Amino acid sequence: MSSDNRSGLPEYLDAFEGREDDFLFYYDIDKSGRINRRHWSRKEFYSLAHKAAEVLRSNELKKGDCFCLCVGANQPLDLAFRLGATMIGAIPATINWQADTLERIKYKIKLTHSRLIIRDDVFKADHLADLQNQFPEISIFHLTELENSDKLESAKVVQELPDEATRITIFTSGTTGLPKGVELPYRSYRTNRATFEQFLQIDHKDRFAVFIVNPLHHANSTAITDWAMRRPGTHIHLLPRYATVYWKILAQTAEGSYDRIVAPTVSRHFDYLEALDNANRLPVSVDKLKAGMAKVDFLIGSAPVGPKTIERLLHYTGRIPAVRFGATETCLQCIGIPMSLPEDAKRKAFEKGWYYNHGDTPQPGYYIGRPHQPHTDARIVKSITTGEPDFMQDSETGRPGYLAVSGNHLMSAYTRAPDQTQGVFHHNWYMGLKDICYTLVSDHDGELDYYWMSRDSMMLIRGGANYAYDQINTEIQAALADQYNLNIEAFDLAVVGLKVESEHEDACCLTLEVKSPMTKKKLPSDATLLKNTLNQTVSKSAKIDYLRFGTIPRNFKGTVLVKKLAAEWKIWLQQGD
Repeated sequence: MSSDNRSGLPEYLDAFEGREDDFLFYYDIDKSGRINRRHWSRKEFYSLAHKAAEVLRSNELKKGDCFCLCVGANQPLDLAFRLGATMIGAIPATINWQADTLERIKYKIKLTHSRLIIRDDVFKADHLADLQNQFPEISIFHLTELENSDKLESAKVVQELPDEATRITIFTSGTTGLPKGVELPYRSYRTNRATFEQFLQIDHKDRFAVFIVNPLHHANSTAITDWAMRRPGTHIHLLPRYATVYWKILAQTAEGSYDRIVAPTVSRHFDYLEALDNANRLPVSVDKLKAGMAKVDFLIGSAPVGPKTIERLLHYTGRIPAVRFGATETCLQCIGIPMSLPEDAKRKAFEKGWYYNHGDTPQPGYYIGRPHQPHTDARIVKSITTGEPDFMQDSETGRPGYLAVSGNHLMSAYTRAPDQTQGVFHHNWYMGLKDICYTLVSDHDGELDYYWMSRDSMMLIRGGANYAYDQINTEIQAALADQYNLNIEAFDLAVVGLKVESEHEDACCLTLEVKSPMTKKKLPSDATLLKNTLNQTVSKSAKIDYLRFGTIPRNFKGTVLVKKLAAEWKIWLQQGD
């Protein structure tokens, strides 16, 4: 990985200074579904970014200091603070407005040593009140105050930012209940831009737009919007969050004169689309929607893309989608399906994985494409555990193993966790994905195609995002104890994620072990009633799809035996108990 001292700033400056063309279109949607569209030119947005930079500077932030983005939806002024941060070298840290509890927010503030909180009207007011009490030394700035703020003087803009300086800190879901702060440097985002323009075959002359509905607190929308901020002439179309009118706005945008529109999505969005269509609830005519979708490059990631999703995309767009694969630690992008492959070759590559057998054993996989050399590289290895005989030894073609990746897109470190950082790197190869994949030789051109099978970690995929089992267990445990006045030692519980009714979305399967007759008397005997009661109080990420009473398998250390628990669930589901 590069560690030179080239400034991370010139691309942003070139994309904004002296430019008065349109830049950002924001679609505020009220409760009745009405759309209020606002837009900012590059000049206007650059002015807002200078104001954001002055807010940061006046709150005594300098190079390397962090601030937290506590906003409750995708907001234009969130992006203004991200651009403004580059002007003084400050580091935004993202808060997950969909899933973070108050304790997690406090943890992230402490871990990053954040010195300022940026808030909006949507973020939970009670959380902010608690944060003010917990951190009286930290100022809280409301986004509505930005318009009337002063601008940072040009002379105070930093003149140099090393390529290895941290651009932003984005948090993982956390495999042990505590998320890790991923420090992504300017180098990563510079590589990200080059990767996407190569991957999607974007010409420098293209009149180009990105259409953003995925949350800005994730790596996905962060990477795509940063790309747009670095690329002159690019437009951002931003929605606060997914809503039914997304499809209407997308169709209307596609009617414009853009050469290319890229829409990052997850497979779940197309589940929603089909359900709306079947219920005759589309906000736009099917013909108009299909005409618009045919002009959009849907960039699908975050979950497996199986036969149903492919059929839906073919039905609505007439094309195979642009499937991508990556992670927060990789600045989003590692592998993708080449745009240059003919449609028939893409379809055959998908089918080859769906029906693949390794020897006599079915090993169905989901086609995710190829690395983007020279920007990213990948390999499948037999082991990622130091000391094992097959550590970082390449698997042969067709044999499942662990995916490892390398390139200038990789993170620089986990925040204040040098041992964890060192533990996921081996000679510039990142080993922390824990995704089980394999390669097959393409029938079309003889190149290696990559296929995803599963993730060897305790994560549940829901709505295109990953949630740690421990995170969900803790939330349900608290809800159960509070609802039925139970001591947490009176019961045990554990969730696993299984694909039951969806090929890309995990069902949350909860096993509840009741430890005493007294506890049993306090709880409903009907598992469905108990599930529905708990779902009224837990967050969206922790909602339970299936609940059963049973014993939770653990080893002598007390760790849940996830594979055994998942196997028990599969038997239970097959029996229809």
